[in-house]
Amino acid sequence: MVNTLPGPKALPLVGSAFYFLQKNPDEILVSLFKLVTNYSSPFQVWIGNKLFIGIYEPDQIKIILQNKHCLNKGVIYKLIEPILGRTSLLTAPNFFLMWGCKDTILGVKLDSRSDIISQCCEVIISCKKSLSYRFKNVFLYSNVIFNLTNFGREQQKRLNFISSVVNKMIQQRQCALNESDTTKNKITYKAFYDILWKASHEEKLTQENIHDNVFTMLVASADTTAITVNFVTFILANLPEIQEKAYEELLEIYGMTNPRSVPVKYEDLQHMDYLDRIIKETLRLFPVVPVIARRLTKDLRMGEIILPKSADIILALGKVHRSKKYWSNPLVFDPDRFLPERLGNSQLCYYMPFSNGPRNCIGMKYAMISIKVILATLIRTFVFKVDESIKISKIKLKFEVLLSPIKPLKVKIEKRNFPSEGM
Repeated sequence: MVNTLPGPKALPLVGSAFYFLQKNPDEILVSLFKLVTNYSSPFQVWIGNKLFIGIYEPDQIKIILQNKHCLNKGVIYKLIEPILGRTSLLTAPNFFLMWGCKDTILGVKLDSRSDIISQCCEVIISCKKSLSYRFKNVFLYSNVIFNLTNFGREQQKRLNFISSVVNKMIQQRQCALNESDTTKNKITYKAFYDILWKASHEEKLTQENIHDNVFTMLVASADTTAITVNFVTFILANLPEIQEKAYEELLEIYGMTNPRSVPVKYEDLQHMDYLDRIIKETLRLFPVVPVIARRLTKDLRMGEIILPKSADIILALGKVHRSKKYWSNPLVFDPDRFLPERLGNSQLCYYMPFSNGPRNCIGMKYAMISIKVILATLIRTFVFKVDESIKISKIKLKFEVLLSPIKPLKVKIEKRNFPSEGM
């Protein structure tokens, strides 16, 4: 039945792999969106002897994300196992914001001036490139074959280094926990690691589980947050009226106080309604993970079509977010489309920046809190400007594990003046 699905021409042995060969990350996203434009959902793509089924209709996406036979991650995620480990989540970002995330995830302090930061950043950038390289070459999907290549050997050297950094962080937190137990001094807050550590004592997690998930939470919360903050600040610079409205909301909460003397508190976040809508609208237009994958563990009927067991389902969430079919003026930045009176329950089905269903993003709440805290601090401290406004439709994007702009989004930053500084 799957043979009746539309899709690009497949050749013997390689399938439709030629569709992606010799393409850099800038072109891969364009190729993916050509597929969802040229073929109805669902459609089929063969890469080697592996069947991928593309889906971009919300009702079909919902079936996949909520079906118990579609919980397994796709083969593409297997390419990430050597980086994040066999027991972790998906992502491969940089380390710029990781040093900020480490305090809440691990509860440790490391010297931010250390050159370890730049070294770790280089490692993750390199891993991104190797993932893009492997994605285009079906013969490198095998870890055994990939590890024999120069790319594979170099990646392993870099990962050994970054793993040692994570282990150092874990050991630091472990010492703090042990000292707390010995001296009866309670730690003031629980870090993510503390929960994993407790689970390991209850024999629910192994040390490998802990290492892989600490590493994943550190890097997953870093680049995804950085990319979203990057897009938001650029949007604010392009749309000064929206930036001013966000600033006025923060003035109502903090007045003209300096962010250094009055930092953002958790309870403040509940009053940042407009900033919340700005972030949601940014994630609609620029979802950090616009494409996700699931593997079928059992045949699945979808209308008149039977999707076969072992097929990888590719869900184009980004396509839904920009579709005229579900959003009015989809390329217009309008935070108020997320007002409760404008956003019905049916519309929420078309909004999936953190995926959906039982395997949605584990760090969704943490990401939103982090983004809000960073933006609230930045907007109170700086004014963002651009030399020339750019339409959203003109922003060219690439898909290199995560969504990012092809060209840097250049923003001018001016410091705001506070009453105490003028005295």
